[in-house]
Amino acid sequence: MSSETRIILTREKSRNQIWADRLQEADLPFSLLPLVRYESLSLPALPDFATFGWIMFTSPQGVRAFADLQPELGPAKCAALGHGTAKALQNAGWNVDFNAGALDGVELAARFLAVSGEACAVLLPGPKRRLSEPRAALEAAGYTVQELPLYETLPVQAAAVATAELRPGDVLFFCSPSAVRAFAAARDDKPRCVAIGRTTAEACRNAGFIPDVAGTPDLEAMVRAAGISGLPEPTTQPVKPEMES
Repeated sequence: MSSETRIILTREKSRNQIWADRLQEADLPFSLLPLVRYESLSLPALPDFATFGWIMFTSPQGVRAFADLQPELGPAKCAALGHGTAKALQNAGWNVDFNAGALDGVELAARFLAVSGEACAVLLPGPKRRLSEPRAALEAAGYTVQELPLYETLPVQAAAVATAELRPGDVLFFCSPSAVRAFAAARDDKPRCVAIGRTTAEACRNAGFIPDVAGTPDLEAMVRAAGISGLPEPTTQPVKPEMES
């Protein structure tokens, strides 16, 4: 496909800009159409983080929201769903004790359980509403799991989405089911799209899209799935999906 295809970035505003900078450096056409926003939640008394064997993060936003608490982790180890989440942990100054390199919560739980050892208490910081995995698989394996809702993912105003100008040939980059639902609620058209992973792809299909699906949850894989060339690969190697010493 031609490199003139315009990429439509749909993540939250500040997250869109990170990818926009990379696309601009590569001279790839793009436009910004934020479909979701994050709203922090008022929290009750926080748990004692030192009582958890693991703190498991399933998104970079979950890491950032947790870091805002300025927590003392004690002996708790940190697990990440994939490379973007692992990078956010490193940026926050925490060790990445396990990076699953996974596409979704099912894969995260499976890879974690394969190497994690004795069952313990696990904390899941993140959104107010989340899927059943990885919690269900961890609890079935004997782990005690506590969710810690820190933020809510909300759609942007529908009018801003409805009036956004899309051109023939544009390709939407969907990075969450919430973004898919926000677009579908505001518009009837179904442009070509790329989903960042299987969960988002399922939401796309449920909304009437026929998505291409990225092989890994990152910008490079989404660009490849769109059939676009010209974006250099990252210079750093991703963390392998195994326990780190």
